[in-house]
Amino acid sequence: MNSVLGIIIAFDNDNDLREITEHRTVGAVQWGGRYRIIDFMLSNMVNSGIYRVGVLMKDKYQSLIDHISNAKDWDLSRKNSGVTLLPPYSYSKKASPLVTGEYRGKIDALAGAVDFLQKNKADYVVVADGDIVANIPLDDVIERHVKSGADLTMVCTKKQTDTPFTTYVELNRKKEAVDIRVGDSNDGKCKHVSLGVYVMSRQYLIHMLSDCVTHNCVHFEREFLTRALIDGTVAGYLFNEYAVKIEDIATYFRSNMDMLDKDVRDEVFKRTRPILTRIKDEAPAYYGDKAVVEDSLVADGCHIEGTVKNCVLFRDVMVDKGAEICNCIIMEGGRILSDASLRYVITDRNVVIRDGRTMMGHDNYPITIAKNATV
Repeated sequence: MNSVLGIIIAFDNDNDLREITEHRTVGAVQWGGRYRIIDFMLSNMVNSGIYRVGVLMKDKYQSLIDHISNAKDWDLSRKNSGVTLLPPYSYSKKASPLVTGEYRGKIDALAGAVDFLQKNKADYVVVADGDIVANIPLDDVIERHVKSGADLTMVCTKKQTDTPFTTYVELNRKKEAVDIRVGDSNDGKCKHVSLGVYVMSRQYLIHMLSDCVTHNCVHFEREFLTRALIDGTVAGYLFNEYAVKIEDIATYFRSNMDMLDKDVRDEVFKRTRPILTRIKDEAPAYYGDKAVVEDSLVADGCHIEGTVKNCVLFRDVMVDKGAEICNCIIMEGGRILSDASLRYVITDRNVVIRDGRTMMGHDNYPITIAKNATV
């Protein structure tokens, strides 16, 4: 799909992932045993034939750069297209007249990349957040957008849990937006929420960015979308399969636990639309003679001697004899030593839980342990 440009907003605006985003953005957070969250949107674009992708970054982006690298694992290492990493201030004011200074939100970030938008002569642009876990057929979204004649099309899903960061959408019978609200569902009248995926023409995006910057607008959902709704037509594309925006630690934990359900996994990981990630060759997982593993996702390279129930284990995790973990997410390089007991715990990379330690969180508020910590 050569006439479409993809823009992934891969920096943090409104979220609360506590310790696991101290050193990285949400898009670079490990997820589901082997993926990073940004893998989903990169894969959605590639699966829909979008091979020109810009990744907007702001801070804490070293992990993201290391993960994407030359993007060959997504078939985006190409001569005339592929991934363009757009760190802050990569375009001067002379090159991008809309740049006003430090990024205050998505509008400033997009305005800072206006030179990138102008050089790429695509007809349409897909602007998407990098914190979405969903397998979205963007080619179908674009086709619906073109047929509808709307100025902007936003991908929506049914309202799930309420958070202060949620963008609520009220649609009429024609699937056109009549109200867009941030953090307020208008007493339940807004029955859908935005997934943070928007399709519009490239010229329309450039025009709207110029208009927003001129009027000192910085919030994409509150101001950009509101202007689009008042001045034109905003269409809604209803996506009824599994989808979640990782906005806080609760949604991160819940979405990982959802993958223990085979029906949900089949809905997210489709053979016809694979979710791609950076390939790492590891030895198969090792299970000791007395190991007990139930209802868990276990990545390659793990060494399990203890008990693991309802957990997601990333690569190179070690669970010693006598250790017991239940409803936990243990990221790469985790070490759970003898007789440790964990319930509802999320450990970042290379965390060591010493012998005999006991930690217990809750389904609604799991304990999170920062990268490289020893407890």
